[in-house]
Amino acid sequence: MTQIHLDESWTITGHINGGYLAAVVAEAASDHFDGAAPLTLSVHYLAAARGGGPAELEIEELRRRRLSTARVRLLRDGTTLLEALVTTGTPKSAEPTLDDSVRPTMPTWEESVGALEGWNGDVAGMELLGHLQLRLDPTFAASFTGTPSATAVARSWVAYADGAPPDRFLALAAWDVLPPSLWAAHVWGHVPTVSAQLVLFPGEIVGPLLVEARTESLLDGIADETARVWDSTGRLVVSSRQTALLAPAYVPPAEG
Repeated sequence: MTQIHLDESWTITGHINGGYLAAVVAEAASDHFDGAAPLTLSVHYLAAARGGGPAELEIEELRRRRLSTARVRLLRDGTTLLEALVTTGTPKSAEPTLDDSVRPTMPTWEESVGALEGWNGDVAGMELLGHLQLRLDPTFAASFTGTPSATAVARSWVAYADGAPPDRFLALAAWDVLPPSLWAAHVWGHVPTVSAQLVLFPGEIVGPLLVEARTESLLDGIADETARVWDSTGRLVVSSRQTALLAPAYVPPAEG
């Protein structure tokens, strides 16, 4: 069992961000396997992580080879917050390549809209938006108080607020840091993640990152969302698929 500290700067409405938690367990597996890069991650969120502070990591090695796999549990006060399978290592071949993902057309960083523009960082529960800079697609931002979008798609640039260069940790977390894509279609509510599957594509990461999250299905309160993360060169860095539950408790922004 390894003692760690969960960083409260990744909290939103009092809860530690799920993308941050995924990055924590992915990097823990990497450390266990002598720095081997995380390649895939399958995580199930079992209990809410409220606030920063002490936690424990439990790592069970399942396979140690060129591709190594571990089961990682994150616990707090005897409660399992999440359990994940993480595979690390180096792919055998980089050829051939096929990338049919479509990087969205996005306004420049300067033309995009800052999340909570004008906020000075002193609002309790919004620490994530002081730690990261989110520059939202203006169409997505306008949909909150304007006409709902026909599709549930969120897009934003993402970078560290302190100007630090983007890194693997940010890429592993970025799929889950945007406002819920369902809000673009005026489907209001909290959308907690139940499970997620991530692929990290090896290579240098150049920022800022561009994130697109798209909810393709919402049936019986179950949301199925795909998110992709590109770096500023246009290279696909992370692809994720998450299952979430719609909890209608959120009050939408007022007009004006």
